[in-house]
Amino acid sequence: MQESDGSFEHFPLADTIDHDILMHRDAHFGGLFSVMLDYYQKEGKGTQPEFTIERIERLKTLEEQMKENLAAVFFTAQETQRVADAREAYQHLRSIYEVKKPKNRFPQLIADLILSEDEEAEEEVKAIAAEKDKIVPTLIELLGNEQFYDPLFPGYGLAPSLVVKCLGAIGDKRAIISLFEALGQGDFFADDQILKALRAIGDSAKTFLLRVAAGRPLNEDNERAAIALVAFKEDPEVAAACFDLLKKDDIQKDLCLSTYFALTCAGLQDPLLREEFKALANQPQLNAMLKEDMKSIIRDWAS
Repeated sequence: MQESDGSFEHFPLADTIDHDILMHRDAHFGGLFSVMLDYYQKEGKGTQPEFTIERIERLKTLEEQMKENLAAVFFTAQETQRVADAREAYQHLRSIYEVKKPKNRFPQLIADLILSEDEEAEEEVKAIAAEKDKIVPTLIELLGNEQFYDPLFPGYGLAPSLVVKCLGAIGDKRAIISLFEALGQGDFFADDQILKALRAIGDSAKTFLLRVAAGRPLNEDNERAAIALVAFKEDPEVAAACFDLLKKDDIQKDLCLSTYFALTCAGLQDPLLREEFKALANQPQLNAMLKEDMKSIIRDWAS
């Protein structure tokens, strides 16, 4: 879209963000710019940072000038289908509330969670956590549904992080593998929730992560486990196990993996292990960046 002047002489939807705004409007706001603008002016939960009010207003003006629905003019077949799928998901969730005297209250609890406009959805999370282990399979299924990672669908892509909060509050070990697999699928804040949930599950999660971290051959699962173990760094057993892994030559050659293990070593409490860590930090074969991270940990111990 041409931002330099107010002219609409040329087709202005060359930018994919304009298409995204239109899809967002049609999926969440009934195809009405007025409803979307009101929501954005109130800074609702589902606002997308790249969609500025000015840009939405310019598209609204363009549509008024053209006297034609911009979606009908500019959407590709794929974009039309994505919006249709998102609307169908909304319709399904709303239909849940039409069931009188449901035999199973889980679907409504899940719909409440997804459709909540409260960013933390504290009441909805509390209601789900009260169901304890019985609702865990339903939550795991939702966590694996790729649609709900998409900002175009109900929940604005934030539903998985709320599901993770629920799983963390319940603390059922059946969720460990699903939580582990969800690491890296969302944004930083979703990953932070996953780490909190794994820590809340406790020893079962710790044992699983240590086993995966030590697995061979090295792959992305080792790194994912190493990331998660940082959340357990205050546990002396975890810190010592990660130090043992950090000593291995193949791990030292992997900068990312070795860095995560080093960060967890910050939790080392045994004076002898700390001395070994200091000695390792001076080994000439270590990557310079890893050495610096290790020396930073050593300085923190001294402070």
